[in-house]
Amino acid sequence: MRYDEPIIRVWEFGLSTQVERRAAGSRQAVRRHMPVLIKPTSSRCNLNCSYCFYLSKAELYPWSDHPKLTLDTFQTFLDQYVLMSAPMLSFMWQGGEPTMMGLPFFEDVVRLQMKAVREAVPEAPPAVSNAIQTNATMLNDDWARFFKWHNFLVGVSLAGPPEWHDNYRVDWSGRPTHERVMAGIAHLRRHDVPFNVLTVINQSNVGRPLELLHWLLDQGFEHLQFIPCAEVAEGHASAAEGGITDESLTPEQYGKFLVELFDAWREVGIEKARIRWFDNLVQMLRGFSSEACQLAWTCGYLLLEHNGDMYPCDFFVESEWLLGNIHDTSLADMVQGERFRSFAGAKPQLHDDCRECPWLTLCYGECPKYRVMNVGEAENSLPFFCDSFKQFFEERYSSIEEVAVGASRPLGLVVPGGAMPTSQRSATTPLSLAAVREDAKVRGVGRNGPCPCGSGAKFKRCCGA
Repeated sequence: MRYDEPIIRVWEFGLSTQVERRAAGSRQAVRRHMPVLIKPTSSRCNLNCSYCFYLSKAELYPWSDHPKLTLDTFQTFLDQYVLMSAPMLSFMWQGGEPTMMGLPFFEDVVRLQMKAVREAVPEAPPAVSNAIQTNATMLNDDWARFFKWHNFLVGVSLAGPPEWHDNYRVDWSGRPTHERVMAGIAHLRRHDVPFNVLTVINQSNVGRPLELLHWLLDQGFEHLQFIPCAEVAEGHASAAEGGITDESLTPEQYGKFLVELFDAWREVGIEKARIRWFDNLVQMLRGFSSEACQLAWTCGYLLLEHNGDMYPCDFFVESEWLLGNIHDTSLADMVQGERFRSFAGAKPQLHDDCRECPWLTLCYGECPKYRVMNVGEAENSLPFFCDSFKQFFEERYSSIEEVAVGASRPLGLVVPGGAMPTSQRSATTPLSLAAVREDAKVRGVGRNGPCPCGSGAKFKRCCGA
């Protein structure tokens, strides 16, 4: 699945989209903030990880053609993307391995980004964010200085200690890579570059969540993401038809892993580690939207391949989902086109079991890719890890609800206490603690009066404490 997804994304997918149409002759321009995922080397990579789903894209974009994003193609895309999204631009660089492009390429990219947004919206300060997912084996001090200077968020792929990492993450000569990854991380630390660690959960580490979490924390890694390895066996269209690969997890394994990881997280102290999936659940139980596309109601973003081809998601870089090429089709036409709208409309087409599920508002049917993987279709299908999530929520929902409520006050948020069903809790409107106190002051609520937040408690024992 998406084993090179950044741990923290700075956008929401399809949740608060504003479309502004402007007449421009016979054309319409779309004003819409969307993130873009860029594959500058396509699937080309210096490693040969056995579970990498994107390596297979060499069938579409052969390595013999030396796939490589040119600055001209990037500029063509950028000119239209800025009109759609500026002054807020979000770029995520993935691969393959994006650092194979070389540092001078990214130096030119940043220069072009800033120039474009200043020219398009001179009255507004540019808000350009760049994130890059890397295996870290090619990083050095020059890369680290560049990331620091230009505020890149870096995601590093690391599967745990060497005896687990090197089982599947090797180079093309079959050599282990763990030592090189840790050396790359050392460069990032030397220059104080913010980075996150992405760990693929596979057959090497799925049975040891406590040991894995402790090892990551012992290395000083505090921002973490765990992604399940799940691929259909070669030659088959779905898991239901032909099973899964040897590295992949079963739903039972992943459900057990989530429960034990959550318990380990609480045991070590939730303030000591940020775990993306748990963070998103907590965020949703406070009434906010998920920033992870797989937990959002709808999905779809912009993916730019090295040659200008565009797709709605890197899981669906397939001929049937090709939106067009930026050199001959406008970005506005792609986003407004039938294919993009069809893709975005697939996820809300839920299986009947999903519509009746008590955990719907914490899952929304998960990523369509997991549905296709499970039975071959995205619409009206259950995701492969449906039973994993049911197990986790049935066993630990009340505990994660406690985290959502208890950890809110230090952030200045007022979240209703007590037990609530997920649909009710995720629909609540979070309040600012400062705003509640100001409201109490304006209304003359005394210390023994009912708290304006609606908890039913006395003000002195609630928001006035």
